[in-house]
Amino acid sequence: MASINISIPHSLTKEEVAAKTKSLFSNLKEKYAGMIDSVSEEWNGYEAKFTLSAKGFDVSGTMTIHDNSIDIEGKMPLALSFFKGTIEKSIRNTIEEVLK
Repeated sequence: MASINISIPHSLTKEEVAAKTKSLFSNLKEKYAGMIDSVSEEWNGYEAKFTLSAKGFDVSGTMTIHDNSIDIEGKMPLALSFFKGTIEKSIRNTIEEVLK
């Protein structure tokens, strides 16, 4: 398994970030409809556990909202490690768009 570790700074309150990111994974599924097959997320306070399936590969992890950042940690199959930079960039860009 390959790891994903992303930290995205923000200047909003945790409540504002939570409100804007609650549907993030569903939005990813819509945005990348041809690539992402299924998504699930389970929120507990300011932490979401997520899984998504893209082209038969499963990615899972957590997204935690902190006072000044959003941290995402996840695992993906080694077969996707060649695309790690692209995947991380897509996640970062999507979250930054949502937080505007």
